[in-house]
Amino acid sequence: MTIGPDPVADLVGFARRLRADGLPIEVSRVSTALRALGAYPNLDLDGIYWAMRVTLCSRREDLPIFDTAFTAWFGPVRSANPVVPVPRTPEPDGGAVGEEPTEDGDASGTDRSRAGSEERLAPRPPWALTPADRAELESFIHAFGSAVPLRRTMRRAAGGKRYVDVSRTARTMMRSAGEPTRLSYHRRLHARRRLVLLLDLSHSMRDHRGLLLRFGYAAVAAAPLATEVFTIGTRLDRITRELRTRDPQSAMHALAARHVDWDAGTRLGSAVTAFGRVWGGHRMVRSANLVIVSDGWEGRADPAAPLGAQVSRLSRLAHRVIWGHPRAGQPTFAPYAPALRDSLPYVQLVPTPDAAALRSLAGLLACPACRPYCPRHREFRKWSVPA
Repeated sequence: MTIGPDPVADLVGFARRLRADGLPIEVSRVSTALRALGAYPNLDLDGIYWAMRVTLCSRREDLPIFDTAFTAWFGPVRSANPVVPVPRTPEPDGGAVGEEPTEDGDASGTDRSRAGSEERLAPRPPWALTPADRAELESFIHAFGSAVPLRRTMRRAAGGKRYVDVSRTARTMMRSAGEPTRLSYHRRLHARRRLVLLLDLSHSMRDHRGLLLRFGYAAVAAAPLATEVFTIGTRLDRITRELRTRDPQSAMHALAARHVDWDAGTRLGSAVTAFGRVWGGHRMVRSANLVIVSDGWEGRADPAAPLGAQVSRLSRLAHRVIWGHPRAGQPTFAPYAPALRDSLPYVQLVPTPDAAALRSLAGLLACPACRPYCPRHREFRKWSVPA
């Protein structure tokens, strides 16, 4: 397959395929690729490959995904060179790049401000759901179904006793020669508020990984059209399509086929920046409940993608931003992670150590008074940054 008579449709479809595979393709990059194809109209398949590669790819790790998608969409290319991984060298302080810090320091015990950024892909399904896991899934689905977050829409319907429907009342009076008659009322309709989950599946969150994926699957099962789930590791991955599978074990197999980066490092700032760039202006985030579940540790700080500024922007778009931390409920907890400290002014910090806390979080999402907290959810206090 090559470029057809409508190159715009072909390029937009290919860009959607890349987004589904996990690449944050922006609209500006698609327009640049279209201008490149328009400047050289007589390109063969090799020329089309290089024109799209230099305009749509910005990182070295994007190339294998781009090559696979291009071969499936347009066909094989002779001049595509395989990407040779660059060997990693130890850091000057002796710590390995793939290590993640703990709450008391990093894995090497020397520095608490560094975390891993190495990407590892799962070759096979890493989880087999037990009967206890399926019972836990059912409890999550029940928690989401019994507490439905609603938002008011602009649509109205007849009924209620609060708002007078002036138009209907006037039409009724005109039918009775302008004489006063019975007042008509209307009410505002409600719709389910959208939920967006950003789940950290890095090495430091390995003990909570299966629990978080079951929580995400239950959220999608309870509201398939109003829930979006993304994973955060060394990159941002949208896994909503895989979680919409009816059988949860089949969903885990589909996730493994997507090669999401399990047990790797964390690029929290870059991932949230990519999410805000691709989805932040979309209606997905506007007036939605945005939930970030992470311990806040990330790899090398990226000055071009400060997490605090990105979370601040998302907090202005979303209805509410909640940060779930596995150790936030412990007495000795303090937000030492720089990414978490920068984001605290814009989020509501809640503890998510186990399944019971996640079920309470599902109820918190439906509570309109929980901003920043209400007496019905006293366990979800807004933590302050220690001096």
